[in-house]
Amino acid sequence: MTPYRLLVSPEVLQQLRGLERAAATQQTGGLRHREYRALRAGLRAIANGEEADFDGKRLGFMAHDLSDCAEIKLPVLPETRGNHTLGPSHRLIYREFEAEDGGTPYREVVCFEHRGHNRPFDVAAGRLQRTTGARLQTLNHLGASSAIAPIRQPLPADLTQALKGIEGNPSPRGAARPPGAAPPTAPPGSVRRPPERDRPNDPPTR
Repeated sequence: MTPYRLLVSPEVLQQLRGLERAAATQQTGGLRHREYRALRAGLRAIANGEEADFDGKRLGFMAHDLSDCAEIKLPVLPETRGNHTLGPSHRLIYREFEAEDGGTPYREVVCFEHRGHNRPFDVAAGRLQRTTGARLQTLNHLGASSAIAPIRQPLPADLTQALKGIEGNPSPRGAARPPGAAPPTAPPGSVRRPPERDRPNDPPTR
């Protein structure tokens, strides 16, 4: 089991805090309470390298190019179609980066959403500024793979700068470290990524 330093997007951090507040007003088993517990479990799994325990899977190019991302599946709602029981209802999508200091690598949590209507992938694509139907040139080298974890990439310059900006003052924008997660060796933080500075390739023909 490999520990990672966790970076939580501002949207997911806000979602976590909102679910925590809502869960406090519900009895155990309420929807928000279940979502809150699932998201915490997902963050803990991502930080501790336990994605295999949650049916992790590397993503690729579908409607959007998410070849640098992976997902884990989190059960929140029991769902059926006819007599068939459907799988885990929610998805948590994340990416992985080398550390700029040579230490423990980072994992960036992008979104946590119900799987319906491809919402997790649409939300992740929106937050990462991925154009529908277009491949990113910088991801051309990321081919199909049976691996479950995302390909580890160099830490982008904008993330490096964002991390430097919160060093020594992680509390106002710091990412929550879930219980049981390995302690980070440098301050983690919630960081907002600017739009991808990349020109997408022409969409493939069908």
